[in-house]
Amino acid sequence: MLAALLIGACVPPPINGSGYELVFSDQFDGDALSGVWSVPPHGNPLPPTMTDGVMTIWTTTANGYSWGFVGSTGPRLASEPSYPFMQAWQEGYFEARVRYADNPWAWPAFWMYGASTAEAWPGQDCRRLTSEWDIMENGIANQLGERPADHWNVSVIHRNTTDGTSDGYCGRVDETRVFQREFPDVDLNDWHVWAGRWEGDELCTYLDDVELQCMDAYDTTAQPMHLVFTIQYLGACSGCGPRPAALALQVDWVRVWQPA
Repeated sequence: MLAALLIGACVPPPINGSGYELVFSDQFDGDALSGVWSVPPHGNPLPPTMTDGVMTIWTTTANGYSWGFVGSTGPRLASEPSYPFMQAWQEGYFEARVRYADNPWAWPAFWMYGASTAEAWPGQDCRRLTSEWDIMENGIANQLGERPADHWNVSVIHRNTTDGTSDGYCGRVDETRVFQREFPDVDLNDWHVWAGRWEGDELCTYLDDVELQCMDAYDTTAQPMHLVFTIQYLGACSGCGPRPAALALQVDWVRVWQPA
């Protein structure tokens, strides 16, 4: 199995020589998703499409501009546990080759989310607060139309992602650490390898194998999290013109590395 995963997958330079091994990989070959991936039972997401080894996630007028969302939860069952086939990891190096719509309304993201929170939905599991790490959440800074996803990179760590209630998930408001950086000479919406390295209390992000920044983890970060890809319309985008009929995020491949 490991030999099959290693085909075409070289150890990324940021972790080369550090004793990491490949533990998960998906090239998105074929005409259907593997059983690892599924859309959530909330938010009205459209099913992704598969063409020429690329997974495409959509948000369009057809689903009322709701987000496109696919996660490594596996299928949701009516029995407990709801996600017995979820793929989740605690620490490691997570990378994906991604491109997304070149539009100021675009809000693309490659992120990780607490497995226990996903399993507990629609209830709460207050033994653990909701951990979230947005490795790449470009576009979120463009509410005023000045920081579009094609040139602005954003990464966020959440201590306890909000559930939409006034007092937060399990009665605890969220805290965040945010990194932002402009890339005036780089089309970030084109094909790039986005990655995150999670080692102990440090979380670092990378663009095409180059370190962008590192942030300290929260006390809630130390828990298994699964992978998520999303594409959304911004809730507001000043001076951006009308919303387009569709936005897409494409994933060529995704890989997870962990210390041997």
